[in-house]
Amino acid sequence: MMKRKSALAFLTTLFLAATSFSFAATSPTANIHVGLVNDLIYFVMPDRYKDGSSANNKLAGFDPAETAFYHGGDLKGLTGTCAPGDDGLARIKAMGFTAVWVTPLVRQSTPTVVSAGYHGYWGVDFLNVDPHLGTNADLIAFSACAKKLKLKLILDIVTNHTADIIQYNGTEAYIPSNWTKIKTPTWLNDLSNYHNVGDTGKCWGDGDCTTLGDFYGLDDLATEKPVVYNGWADVYGQWIEKYGFAGFRVDTAKHVDTEFFKNWQPLILQKAKSAGIPNFTLFGEVTNPTAFGLMTFVRENRIQTVLDFPFQTNATGFASGINDATSLNTFFLTDDYYTSPTSSASNLVTFLGNHDMGRVGFLLNSMKIQTPSELLARDELAHALMYFSRGIPTVYYGDEVGMTGSNNGDDQMARQDMFATKIPDWKSELRIGGKPVGNGNSFALTKSNPLVKYLTQLAKLRAAHPALANATMQTRLAKGSVYAISKKDSSENREYVVAFNNGSKPTSIEVNTATSTGGWTSILGKTAYKTTGSKLKFIVPALSTIVFRANKVIDSVKTTSGKISARVDDMTGYYQASASVTSRDLLSVEFFARTSTSSSWTSLGTDTNAPYSVFINPQEILGESIEIKARATNSKGEALELPTTQFTIPAP
Repeated sequence: MMKRKSALAFLTTLFLAATSFSFAATSPTANIHVGLVNDLIYFVMPDRYKDGSSANNKLAGFDPAETAFYHGGDLKGLTGTCAPGDDGLARIKAMGFTAVWVTPLVRQSTPTVVSAGYHGYWGVDFLNVDPHLGTNADLIAFSACAKKLKLKLILDIVTNHTADIIQYNGTEAYIPSNWTKIKTPTWLNDLSNYHNVGDTGKCWGDGDCTTLGDFYGLDDLATEKPVVYNGWADVYGQWIEKYGFAGFRVDTAKHVDTEFFKNWQPLILQKAKSAGIPNFTLFGEVTNPTAFGLMTFVRENRIQTVLDFPFQTNATGFASGINDATSLNTFFLTDDYYTSPTSSASNLVTFLGNHDMGRVGFLLNSMKIQTPSELLARDELAHALMYFSRGIPTVYYGDEVGMTGSNNGDDQMARQDMFATKIPDWKSELRIGGKPVGNGNSFALTKSNPLVKYLTQLAKLRAAHPALANATMQTRLAKGSVYAISKKDSSENREYVVAFNNGSKPTSIEVNTATSTGGWTSILGKTAYKTTGSKLKFIVPALSTIVFRANKVIDSVKTTSGKISARVDDMTGYYQASASVTSRDLLSVEFFARTSTSSSWTSLGTDTNAPYSVFINPQEILGESIEIKARATNSKGEALELPTTQFTIPAP
C-alpha cells in the first residue's frame, strides 16, 4: 500500500458555491463490468463432490477415512448424466447457479505418508488433469455438459508457485536428481525461474518475502521474468482453448510480483478472445480484510477483480448479530476505493466462507452461539445479503445442505464429502436445518433442507428481477438491527426496496424512495406497508429479509447539487474527490479530470451509491494542476453537470 507523504499534508481547493442546474439528455458511459458480473457461482472441490468412477480410487493417495487424502470424487461424478434430477451439474443448475468454480484440476505431486494434493494446489503437470479426478477426455465431457446447461466454468489456477520440489542445502537451492524432469512444461524444471530464497516467513536476501518467498514451502516462481509470465499465458491459454473456461480464480494473487498481472492478464484475455470468449473474467485471491488494502491490486496491479474478503467479514458480522447496521453501512461506504474508469465494487466476488477459513454456518455459530432455529435464520440472512447487495455471489458447496464443520472448522475440516463419508466427525457434526448426516449422503438432503429451498428461491428472484442482482444500489437506512437498500436495474427503471433485520425482534422502519405513486408489491417475506408520498413504512420481521417491488417506474428524480471538494485520504494517500449531490433518485455520478498538460477530459469512474466520490492516485499527476468536474445522471437519463473544482497535487 502506498504510504502518505508529508508533501500531501495540505491541499488547495477551490470550492464553487452551491447552485441549481437543469438536466440535459446524455448518453450512458461505457460498460466496465467483468463478464461474470451478473452470475451466481457455485464453488466446488471435485474430490469431495461425487465419485463417478471407482477406477481412479486405486491410485496412491486415496484414503477416504483421512481428511488429508483423496476421497474419490471426480469429474465424472461432478458431471453426472446432465439430465434433470441428477446429482451432478444438473443439480447445481436447478438451484439457480449460473457458473461453477472448481479447484485446480492439474496433476499433483506424489502423495506422501501424511497428505496428498486432493485440493489441487500442489501442481507438477499443468497441462493435464490429475488422474485421481479423471482424464482430459472427462474434462471435455464436463465442459460439454456445462455448455448444454448454460453454465459457465471457472478454473482455479496457480501462477505463484508449484509443488514443493526444490530443496535447500543451507541457502543453496537444488532439485533432487530423481525430480529434475518432474514438472510440465519443461521451463518449470529450470531452477533459474524460481526465487530460491526460502519460505515467506524467513526468506533471505533483499526484497519482500511476501512476493519472493516460498508459500508454505511451495516453489516460488519468478513471475517477473518473461519466460514465466509468457509460459503461464501459454499454459492457461490452452485450458481456455480446449475446455472453454469463462474465468479463472487466481490463487495466492498477492504473492506474485506487482507487475505480473499487467504482463500476464492481457495475454490471457487475448487468448480468451481468440477462443470466442470476449468477456473472460480473472479474479484474484488477496487475503486482506480492508477495501483500501485490496484496491491496490485492482487499481495499481491491474488484476480485473478480487475476492471480497472485507464483505465476508462484514456480512457474517452483521448476520451473526455481533455487528449492527451502522457497521455494515460503514463497510459499504468503502466501495468508492474501487471506483475507477475500469473497475467498481460491483465486480468483486463475494462469499461467506470457503475451503480455507471455514464454512459460513460454523463461522456464524462461533461468533455468537445460536439456537438451531436462529442459526438457520441467520444463515439465510447472510445469504440474502450476499445475493441482493452488490458483487458476484459465491456459495461454497455443501453450505446449501447445512454443512458446518468440526473441531476448528477450517481448512481440512471444511472440506466435507457430499457423498457418504467415512470421517466420523463429519457424520456427527451439526447440520443447519436438519440432523447430522450419519451414514447417509448429502444429495438426499437437496429436496428437504430448508437452506436449499431458500437459496433456490433467492436465485429465482434474482433471475426474474435483474435489479436484485448486481445492479445500482443505494443505502436507505442503517440503524440498529435494520439495513435497508434500494436497487434499480437501469433497463427496467423500477425500484426495489430490500431490508435486512439481524435483530431478534420485529422492527418498524420508514425509508425514502424514488417512487411516489402506484404502491408496492412484496416479493419476499410477508409484511404490510404504508406510503406517504415517496416514503415507505413497513415492519421487518426478526431475523428476516423483506423485498418490495414498486408497481410503477421511478418518478422522484429531483436533484440538488453543490460543490466538488477534495481532500487527502489518510488511509491510502489518495485524493478523495466528492460531489455534493442530493436526491431520492438512484443516481449515477461520473467524475472527470483534466490536467494542466492535457486539453481533454478523462473519466475517473462512476459512483452509483451516495455519498458520491472517487479516489485519485496522486503518483500519476504529481506537481500538476488538476481540474475535476462531475456529471449526475438520473433515472430518466438526464444529466446534471456540477461546476469544476481545481487544485494542485504537490510534488514530493
